[in-house]
Amino acid sequence: MDSQEYGRLRAVGETVVVVTAVVGAMTGVGVRSLAGRLAGRRPPPVSCEAACLIVAVLAQVAPTATGVFATTVFGWWCVCLSAVDLLVRRLPNVLTVGGAGSILATAAVTGHGREAMVGAVLLAAPLCVTHLALPRSLGAGDVKLAVGLGAVAGIAGPAALLVSALLPSVLTAGAATFTRVARARRRSENCGVVLLPHGPSMCLATGVALITAG
Repeated sequence: MDSQEYGRLRAVGETVVVVTAVVGAMTGVGVRSLAGRLAGRRPPPVSCEAACLIVAVLAQVAPTATGVFATTVFGWWCVCLSAVDLLVRRLPNVLTVGGAGSILATAAVTGHGREAMVGAVLLAAPLCVTHLALPRSLGAGDVKLAVGLGAVAGIAGPAALLVSALLPSVLTAGAATFTRVARARRRSENCGVVLLPHGPSMCLATGVALITAG
């Protein structure tokens, strides 16, 4: 490859990144508006735009154009879910059930229905048992979310499914500990147990699982 061809490829790559970032940021405006309507109050300015931009850029690591599109849409769905959960600690059925149904239907049409269904069951079943035994520790919305996330992780493979199952608890516990320490330092006292929504950790863990699964 000569220097001119390398320069052209580099210019094309930089253009793709810029266009992708712009599209991601513009989509974030819509995501923030939707999350605001579902939650009853808007997320902080630029929050969803930045998150959707990052998702769009990271999704470019997918090996095919179809994979890039699917990963991007999945990531934007996760951003909207996480924004609502962080605002009101609630995961709307229109997002969890609607998203899970869309993912399972798409998987069936594309020939991945079995893997998606197995992943959905394996990820959601333990959370369902936990919710029934200790409903205050885990909401029904998290169980419904696990169906869609498990379907995606199941398609990506056993390693992705394992990360999606184990990492969320670590992320939530870590965030709760950090929040507790930060509050204690500001108030110079022990703030006790800090309860945080679990949905964002579930979404982030599945995103990490997809990236590491390649």
